[in-house]
Amino acid sequence: MSRVDENFDEALLPAEYVPTLSEDLDLIGKIAITVIRDVATENHLAAFLKGRIDYGDTVEQAVVKLLESTEYDRDGENALAPDDAEKLAVRYFKNWSRKKFKTTIWTTEMKKYLNGEISAEELAGKLVSALGSSDTQELYEGIKALLAWGSSVGSLGDDDAVITYLGDVAGDGEKYDYNGILKKIKNAVKGMKFVNTDFNKAGLKRGTRIDDIIIVMPYTLATDTDVDSLSGFFNLDKAEIRNRIIEVDTEDNKVYILDRNAVLIYTRLYQMLTQLNADGAFYNYYLHVDRMFAISPLFDSCFFTYSLGTSQQNEEVVEQGEE
Repeated sequence: MSRVDENFDEALLPAEYVPTLSEDLDLIGKIAITVIRDVATENHLAAFLKGRIDYGDTVEQAVVKLLESTEYDRDGENALAPDDAEKLAVRYFKNWSRKKFKTTIWTTEMKKYLNGEISAEELAGKLVSALGSSDTQELYEGIKALLAWGSSVGSLGDDDAVITYLGDVAGDGEKYDYNGILKKIKNAVKGMKFVNTDFNKAGLKRGTRIDDIIIVMPYTLATDTDVDSLSGFFNLDKAEIRNRIIEVDTEDNKVYILDRNAVLIYTRLYQMLTQLNADGAFYNYYLHVDRMFAISPLFDSCFFTYSLGTSQQNEEVVEQGEE
């Protein structure tokens, strides 16, 4: 059976659509139905969100330090003397970024393209909801950018990064070393569980609770890696370990192992405003958002890279990056 091409149609751009008219200029080719669908988006890194701030503009983060032991003073001469050692490790954050989303809706244009299948109010509601969806995607992209910044040399100082670098896992030139990647993740998670100063840049003795550890990796790696083998290591079932591993659409070949408290995402302004222009018969809809994106050196956070190259090639790449 041969294909009848005229039974198949391809989409026309708005500029290509021309309605047909009769001789007396009556409209024959009308818009039969209008189909509107929202663009679905999701903040895959929502686990790092800390909530809203209604008052103040500075976030104070404090961690109680472990106490250092001293030799017993049998004479008790210093029993009543104050201990001047710092008991808290404190950092302050106040870098806020303002974003604005705007869309304009003409009442006349809305009515032109509607045929009664959908009301003008419903169409306006869908367009306005797109502002919130746009912000959700922007927030997700912002957290990804924050992690990339925090793992870059210079984010903490001239030659250092906020997130601790654990090195590179080299492949054989044709495929990634997936077993080596899993071993790297397990060693990092186990190390973070013990009290040490290896994974935070404040030099603070601390251990991270297993419930607070989050692993962020590209979805291409998660697809090809047996992440289910981590479930026994975390003492979680497969469904729970999947919730602990966040897949992102990045191509930087980085895996992050983070204490969820190391990433600070706060919102202090989330306001929708509407402006009617009576002269032009249109509405301007605005969404104003003010947020803080920060990484705290008080909490454990680390990352490693993986590649197809040899170890020698990877070392050369790291050295070039540090230069």
